[in-house]
Amino acid sequence: MAPGQSSEVIPDQCYLYNLPNEIILHILTPLPTLELLPLTLISHRIYALILRILHNRLYLASQLHDHTLMLECYHPSAKLTEPPYFCTYHGTEGLSLYYCPSETDVDLPARLGELKNLYSHFRPHRREIEPARRRVNRHPAGDVPGSRTHSESSSTGAARRADKDDMVKQILGLESHELFTQLCAVGYIVRNGPRPGIFMAYTEVEEGVVRVWREWLGKMSKRGKGENAAGRLAAAEEGDAGQNYTVTAPGLDEENLLWVSPAKNTGIRFNIRDRKLRREVPILLHVEEDLPVSYEVEYDELLIRTSHLLLMFEKSLLQRDNSSGKAVVIGSFG
Repeated sequence: MAPGQSSEVIPDQCYLYNLPNEIILHILTPLPTLELLPLTLISHRIYALILRILHNRLYLASQLHDHTLMLECYHPSAKLTEPPYFCTYHGTEGLSLYYCPSETDVDLPARLGELKNLYSHFRPHRREIEPARRRVNRHPAGDVPGSRTHSESSSTGAARRADKDDMVKQILGLESHELFTQLCAVGYIVRNGPRPGIFMAYTEVEEGVVRVWREWLGKMSKRGKGENAAGRLAAAEEGDAGQNYTVTAPGLDEENLLWVSPAKNTGIRFNIRDRKLRREVPILLHVEEDLPVSYEVEYDELLIRTSHLLLMFEKSLLQRDNSSGKAVVIGSFG
């Protein structure tokens, strides 16, 4: 300090808003998401900067770098026999619209709520996923893609066929006296270990019981057959999902979507096909009595609220420094 210079600090010289956005972002970035959210009330400028941070985090969380999203969904009677499903990421609709928010945006106060209503789309599969996030597809001899003996030369067609064959399907049956059946569902994030089937961390996303009504199954089986999720990402139809609560998130076709809990953090979209039962019709049948029915339930996609996925992903990252030596092993033994 030069002789005669005052040691008193002038407040205006240390004012936060004199700092460039890059330094403020550097200060805010290390804070967890739950600690960042209250800071959005400070000013429009801080609000816009935090939105930028949250957008990047939502994007990274939906990608689940070095993590795998898994789903268990089974009838209570099949708890010990139904395996967990590996889920692949299929995009987050609308996330790109919030890439670089401006503090002069007229609709800026509503952006945080809009981000909360975004959902990430995943596709459940029965086969394990490699570290490079590709499904493990084993081809029999003479049926290797690219070889001259391969029955389908188009790699795109082969991928579509493999994807269709790998879809998760279950059979749901209801007796004449049953109005509904139930599916126990739990989604969780695991951190990939050094070898397939070994996971170094486990974080539950959401757990609940999905009630599947007979009337809803019949309605969905009559709906268009052979539809896929890609053509419905931008749909905004209104319908009844067979639950006691409705979807409020925009851009979702909820008619064939069932939520795991009233919080609507996790939902499963199904394709329903009826199956003809080979049994004799009773001679005497009451007017209001229903016949036994059976349906093939195809898991079209798994939807997770992206903001909720981010919080669970951050929780999983906290377990990265776990030095207890414990691991989660998923596989078939016997």
